[in-house]
Amino acid sequence: MMPEPLKIFSRELGEDKAHHLIILHGLLGTSDNWQTLGKRFAAAFRVHLIDQRNHGRSPHHPVHTYQAMAQDLLHYLDERNIQRASIIGHSMGGKTALVFAHRHPDRVNKLVVADMAARAYEPHHGPIFDALLSAPIDSAENRAAVEEHLMARLHDAGVVAFLMKNLRREKSGGFTWRPNISVLATAIDGVVDEVPLGMNTLPTFAIYGGNSNYVNEDDLDQFQSTCMQFQSHEIEDAGHWLHASHPEEFFEEVQGFLEA
Repeated sequence: MMPEPLKIFSRELGEDKAHHLIILHGLLGTSDNWQTLGKRFAAAFRVHLIDQRNHGRSPHHPVHTYQAMAQDLLHYLDERNIQRASIIGHSMGGKTALVFAHRHPDRVNKLVVADMAARAYEPHHGPIFDALLSAPIDSAENRAAVEEHLMARLHDAGVVAFLMKNLRREKSGGFTWRPNISVLATAIDGVVDEVPLGMNTLPTFAIYGGNSNYVNEDDLDQFQSTCMQFQSHEIEDAGHWLHASHPEEFFEEVQGFLEA
């Protein structure tokens, strides 16, 4: 049984209505994270920066699976009469893109998977969700109080800065998290699980960080053996958030692939 699609939020950039580019963020990310690069891609594409379900300004829902997120994207394309689009997906968004391309290859022009493979990963987000769920967002008088709480538990300024982008002040007082933290915390085993990667003819590009442990040689071999038109590029000194740390190299490599 197909999941009921949600009406997901997007930011659209660019005037080109013939060439569409979908960008899918990772776990606990939002479309906001991609605005700078989105504006650059918008010179050649109609860019759709998506908030996936349970993230950003998209609806919350108790179901958070790749099948459901792929169905949301199909509904999004159908609503706008977009027959085919290229897709960039980072991390969780990369797996959404892989599932969508597996199920609906006729709706994809080119596929870019950023620092993600199809295999299962060990769950490692427990401390992050523990910190988010225990944060004093109802009683905090300012953002600094929430930030201090996260820093005391995670000890990583970069991760904390990324998470703080999800904090929203309520008019009635206190704060809320934009993502559906409770649902995502329970869905994490599915988020890190393996997704199907079958034989396909779609032009596929894996771009990954040399300092990240998300993509290894076995993952590249799997892509190579299943994707008949496969290319890859390593950003040598980048980690998992390669598009944020090395935006110039990321843009040049991805744009070159998309326009080839």
